[in-house]
Amino acid sequence: MKNLIIILFATIAMQACTKDLRLIKQQDTKWELSEWPGKTLPNKAKATLNITGASKIGGKSFCNTYGGNAVINGNAIRFSKIFGTKMYCDAVADAENKYYADLEKVTAGKVSGGKLYLYQNETLLMIFNQL
Repeated sequence: MKNLIIILFATIAMQACTKDLRLIKQQDTKWELSEWPGKTLPNKAKATLNITGASKIGGKSFCNTYGGNAVINGNAIRFSKIFGTKMYCDAVADAENKYYADLEKVTAGKVSGGKLYLYQNETLLMIFNQL
C-alpha cells in the first residue's frame, strides 16, 4: 500500500511539471509577462499573451495590440504571422520590438504552477503568469 501511494504521488508530481501544453489546447488562456530573462520589463507597461482555439494569439505588447497564429503539438509551440498596431510609444519601443522577436523565436513551452514558460530549444525566453 505504501508503494502504491508513493507511485501515485510521483505520477501526480510529474504531471504537474509536464512540458505538455494540453491546458492551452483545451481552453482559451490569458497570460501576463512576469519574467523576461536577460531583458528588462518596462515599469508601467504590461505585455499579455492570449491563446485562443489553440491556433490564434493576441494581446498587448506594452503599447500596441497584436495578433498572430499558433501551432501547438505536445510541448512544441510556434508563433507566426505576428502583426500589431503601429502606435509609437517611445518609452517602450525597444522592449516591444524585443518582445515580438522573442515570440517568433519560441519553439517549446510548458505550463506549471499557473505559469507559462516559453523556450527557444532549451533556452528560457519568457515566463507568463496566468490571468
